[in-house]
Amino acid sequence: MIPTLFFFDFQPDLSRFANMTYLFNILYLGLGASALCFVTWNFAVKELGAVKTSVYIYMVPVITVVTSVLILHEQLTLLAGIGTVLTLIGLFLSEHKTERKNKNGLT
Repeated sequence: MIPTLFFFDFQPDLSRFANMTYLFNILYLGLGASALCFVTWNFAVKELGAVKTSVYIYMVPVITVVTSVLILHEQLTLLAGIGTVLTLIGLFLSEHKTERKNKNGLT
């Protein structure tokens, strides 16, 4: 993001962190949302392997839509429903293993 700072009216002001809300937001984003997520992701890759773990990253939009409907009581839009269905179909197709015959007719 540093190169883009020259195109915007950015003024570094560390006094903003005197406000505890800003400070806790930055700490949460740095430690919770970034560092902890990387640690758990690396642990999951170590335990499950890269291929199986990558399936979970594609489930994030589906989980987000379901959670927003159930917990936040948001309306399920047609576009979100179509996106969820397409995501699930894509996951199923990518994980579905079909037996293919090679040139000699053997499986």
